[in-house]
This record gives sequence, structure tokens and C-alpha cells, in this order.
Amino acid sequence: MEHKPEGLLQLIENDKLVRIIETFTETTDITIDINDAAGLPVVQHDYFYGFCRSVRSTKKGLERCIHSNARLGFQTVEQGGSCTGKCHAGVVLMSVPILVEGQFYGSITCGQMHLNRPGGHEIDEMLEATRDLGLDHEYLKQTFQEIQVISLEKSQGAVGLIQFVVNYIVELMVRAKMQEELSREKLKAAEDARLIVELEHTLQKAELRNLQAQIKPHFLFNTLNTISSLVTLGENQQGLNTLFALSDLLRHNLDHPGELVTLREELHYIESYLVIQKNRFGTRLEVRIEVPEDLQERRIPFLSLQPLVENACIHGLEPKEGSGHIWIKGEKFSDHVEIAVIDDGVGMASLSWGDTEGKNRPGGQGIGLRNVHRRLQLQFGRQFGVQWTSTSGRTIVKLIIPSEE
Repeated sequence: MEHKPEGLLQLIENDKLVRIIETFTETTDITIDINDAAGLPVVQHDYFYGFCRSVRSTKKGLERCIHSNARLGFQTVEQGGSCTGKCHAGVVLMSVPILVEGQFYGSITCGQMHLNRPGGHEIDEMLEATRDLGLDHEYLKQTFQEIQVISLEKSQGAVGLIQFVVNYIVELMVRAKMQEELSREKLKAAEDARLIVELEHTLQKAELRNLQAQIKPHFLFNTLNTISSLVTLGENQQGLNTLFALSDLLRHNLDHPGELVTLREELHYIESYLVIQKNRFGTRLEVRIEVPEDLQERRIPFLSLQPLVENACIHGLEPKEGSGHIWIKGEKFSDHVEIAVIDDGVGMASLSWGDTEGKNRPGGQGIGLRNVHRRLQLQFGRQFGVQWTSTSGRTIVKLIIPSEE
């Protein structure tokens, strides 16, 4: 049998082991030690009495007692079963191994007994073995002789009782091992689940940042085209003003590197953006913003509203003859908030979210809306995003976000 010093015994609650020792001592008047695979007692207890208690009260005596128990416990492994022997002072010991599936995890050793009444020779050997402990010799002789004498038949019965205790301890160990493995599996499952959630969150954040990065060049290219058109038309001052406005917007981009801004900040950004558009449209463009103050501290992904306004300007109002209007309105409902961008332009054809690259739209119309829709879903959940209705002469595009963060 393999001698495998694992700590399964330590998985059993101390109070259960102490209760086993207490019950055994009260029942048989024989005290036991439960030792681990290294021969060391698993729990400390105070159920020894008389001679053994006196010897164990000294450091040297206790070390010798532990060594005696360990030596007999190891002998049970070699012999493959229970063993009987004597301690360093001549007291009879009996030991039974604790085996689980052929592996040695410790032993139970009992003592405080004689198989025969000790004579003068045994007493002299005991006194010689304990001479250096500094104990009273008369007291040692008296208590050594008071140790109970049990018959061979009773000692065999004691071994059977110890084996019963061993079986019970093995059952406790198996249960404890199963519980430990179950707890380890649960912890691993919980850790795996946490890692999956973290990975999904990381991937979502990466996609969110990627979509965010797409918005900025999309807007930048459109604005540079506006400046180029103004310069081509000889509107140099307007082109210069537009360039200054663009510089302010780019600075605003750098000042807000995070994913979320307040609706108030987004509206301020839109006002700066509309300065650029008014340089293009002149008096043809009129804007009205009606967002209640209590909604303006609501946080949304940066550059969520601006693409809706840009879409209204470029695809709704620019193809229209005469003046055009844009209304930005906010309204709170019980479970969500709607921020609507309304224009009275030429309208938009139906837009499919499945057309993720804008392949079905001339000039890629709708890329910005799809981008915003996806970012809102990643940030808040699939029940939120962008909704729109469009007819000839009126387009309404809404941001749907939670009513509370």
C-alpha cells in the first residue's frame, strides 16, 4: 500500500473528531489519538488521565508519546492491518490504519491499558524510560499500576470498536472530499462564467470603440467636403468660419475621449456642428431645440445625436428646394426616454438594419444611423436603439434610451 500523506483528515470539523475521542474514552475508559499520515495528532484533546497525562505534561514526554503512536501507525501500513505494541514507557498501544481506496491517510491509536498486571521489572523499565522527565517517581509508579488491565478478548473488541470508528471517519473524509471537489467545481464554473462575461464585455467595449471611431472620420470627411465646396464657390470667409468651427469640434472630440457624455454636452456639440451647416445652408436652415432640463443630464454615448442631425441636413434638407427646419425634442416616459430629430425635408427610403455596410444606399446613406443604433444597443441593451419614420416632407428619427442609468 502506498503511504500518501494527504490532508483529508483536516477537512473534517475538529468538533466531530473531538466528540469521537470523548465518546470512545467515556465508553471504554481507553483514550485514543487520531493521527495524520505523518504520524501527528490531528486534534489536541485533554482526555488522557493519570500516568499518561503526567508523562504528556512534559515536552519530552509528549514528543515521545506522539512518536510512539506514529511508529505503531506506520507499522499498520507495513502489516496491512491493526497492530499492537508498547509505548516508550511500556504502556500497551493498539493502532488501526485509516485507509481510503488503498491510500494511507493516518491511524487511530489507543492506549492507557495493560494486557497484564505490571510486575517489578516492567515498573523499573518505566522508571528508567521516564527518569529524565523530572516527574515524581512514586506518583509514576502508583498511576502506572492503576492503568486498567484488559483481557485479550476485550482488547480485540476494542480493536473492532476502533475499526468501526475508522469506518465512520473514512465516510466523513469521503463526504468531505466530495464536498471539496463539488465546491472546487462550483468555484471553477463561477470563475469560468465570470471570465466569459468579462470577455463578452471586453468584446462589446471593443466593438463600441470601433463604432465610435468610425463616426468621427465619417463626420470629418463630410465637413471637409463642405469647406471645399465653399472655397470652390468663392465663399472664402464662410469657408474660414467653417474651418474654425471644425477646429472647435475636433477639440471637443479630444476633450471627450470617454464613451459617455451628458445630453447637455451632446446638444452643445450639435450647436457647434450647426454653425458649420448654417454656413452651407445660410438662411435656408432653421433649428429649434426643445429638450427639458431634467433630461439634459442623462448620459448617452458620445456622438449619438449628431449623426441624426447630420442625416437630416444632408439627406433630408439639402435636396429640398427652399428653407428647411430641424426640431430636436426630448420626452421622458415611464421606462424610456426618446430624443427625436425631426426634419421637413424630402424624406428617406426605408432602411434595413441588416444592410450594415450601406450597400443598398446611394452614397452609403444610413451608415451613421446604423452605427448609432448598434452603439446604443451595446451600451444599454437590445430593447434600445434608433427608430425612424419617414414620409415625403417629414422624417422623424428617435434615440430610444433607458429612463434611468
